[in-house]
Amino acid sequence: MEFLIFIIIVLIVIGVLFLRSPKGRGMIGEYQVRRALGNNVEGLKYVINDVTIVNNGKSSQIDHIVILRTGIFVIETKNYSGSIYGSETSRNWTQVLAYGKVKNKFYNPIMQNKSHIYALSELLGRKNIFKSVIVFPKAKLHLNVGTPVGNIRLLRKELTSYNKAILTSQEIENFYNVIMYYKENPPVTNKEHVASIKEMKQKIEDNICPRCNSKLILRAGVQGRLYSCSNYPTCTFRKNI
Repeated sequence: MEFLIFIIIVLIVIGVLFLRSPKGRGMIGEYQVRRALGNNVEGLKYVINDVTIVNNGKSSQIDHIVILRTGIFVIETKNYSGSIYGSETSRNWTQVLAYGKVKNKFYNPIMQNKSHIYALSELLGRKNIFKSVIVFPKAKLHLNVGTPVGNIRLLRKELTSYNKAILTSQEIENFYNVIMYYKENPPVTNKEHVASIKEMKQKIEDNICPRCNSKLILRAGVQGRLYSCSNYPTCTFRKNI
């Protein structure tokens, strides 16, 4: 009996430690987002989680897609804790932990989600029907952005704040079927996806557009000089100096 109690205690401790680990927190965050997104409603609403799209040899792993009559919501989840600082156009954002003693840089999730939306638009053959939402289930946000970025409450609000229907029930069904085909027949493995991300970062460093492989040209923008795709306005990718 004592041995059984000991085993139960060990399992509880292991469970608590796992839930406090980055992987455990990530699983909790993903669960919270999936719960907020709800279930499918045939012809009106479809939720697709964790799908990889390939466009021009570059893979995009998308956390969540919600297809409604008001548009296609592309949702990027970031399970970071601490305080997050960044802006709409800055290439990297900063995570601050331990009362400012620890600072970590990560790629701007707004730009990341733009790449996901571009890949989806190429796949579905449509533009101007996508809405980007970035979700931080736990972190405290200190941002200067126009794109919706926030917690689970903001996500729920964004999904219900649009009134104008821009997709028919048939279009919703068609888009869902196309995306689900990709999900059920993944075009790349996880290893290939990681390699694709590394290749994308290298292209950006070499001033090559990761979307269309055109050259990035230094231009004068509203907020100062930046690199933008030479294929503009067909391709709108840009990189800050």
